[in-house]
Amino acid sequence: MALSPHTSFESRKLPSGFVTEGLASTRASMKSPDGPMIDAIAGARFLCLDDPDAVNGFRMRIDPDSAKRFDGLRVVSPRSSVPTLAADGARLICPDVKMPKGSRLSFAWHFMVWGDMPWNDFATFEAVPDAPTDYGVSRYVLCDLAELAVGGRRSSEWRIATWQLSADFTGSLIWTVANGQEITDASVTECADEAFSNPAALLIDDIRFRK
Repeated sequence: MALSPHTSFESRKLPSGFVTEGLASTRASMKSPDGPMIDAIAGARFLCLDDPDAVNGFRMRIDPDSAKRFDGLRVVSPRSSVPTLAADGARLICPDVKMPKGSRLSFAWHFMVWGDMPWNDFATFEAVPDAPTDYGVSRYVLCDLAELAVGGRRSSEWRIATWQLSADFTGSLIWTVANGQEITDASVTECADEAFSNPAALLIDDIRFRK
């Protein structure tokens, strides 16, 4: 599939070629846990991965089966350096993408959290090639709760990520937001029940592709 030069989320339906796992919706605005209302940066709507409002009085999911489970998924942010085991969350996937060498992908993202450490929620981006040995982008942590906590914040504000391709790419683009738990013991393979509370959110907007 050839990426559109510009993708935004103006309809309640996903743009052609995109699929989700877990909860996701397009929104016109959303209240940040730091206080302000967040609007789209391109057009009138953005995509919200996961749903921090779909919880009960104990901040646990009303429907746990609605979330994407991430059994065994581990990440370490290059900034916080906190080893984290994923619990559940949501994904945006754009499969069967073909991008030539020298092209550039950019997107706007905004990460929000409602929990506290050691429940280290996080967001990632990766470009997974169809052939495991081919060119792509390994899972990269855009932000985690530990990084935000250093500055006493719960949201990243809108940021722009850019990928300049140094080779041809064929595969899937994947954005992930997940509840997580800081893990210092590598033998731990399952998150505690508390790790599944307070779902985080990853907002995505203004995906641009230039050859």
